[in-house]
Amino acid sequence: MSSLLIFCRDCGKQGPSGQTRDGLCLDCQVRRSVAELREEHARLWRKRERYRSQLANVEQIGRQIARVEDRMAHRIKELVSNEREAVDYLRRELEAARGQRYTIKGV
Repeated sequence: MSSLLIFCRDCGKQGPSGQTRDGLCLDCQVRRSVAELREEHARLWRKRERYRSQLANVEQIGRQIARVEDRMAHRIKELVSNEREAVDYLRRELEAARGQRYTIKGV
């Protein structure tokens, strides 16, 4: 049985209706579900770099970053049933978080 193709109301990409929820494609669902964790990851990473430049102990911050990554993985697995796809989504989100860590937000 084939599914209908539905346009995502966020990005406009077509996706199968089986993966669409609330008018959002799976990519947008994943992106939204981990957005706050991605920001937290970037914040902790900047903090770790700041502490490292002052030659301070960064071991605890590294563990915090790992916990945030674990929570990201858990949220993605809740949305994506296929294990291989979930790993790909996690990899993409972690790359986005790493790119975001050097972006300075206005106050």
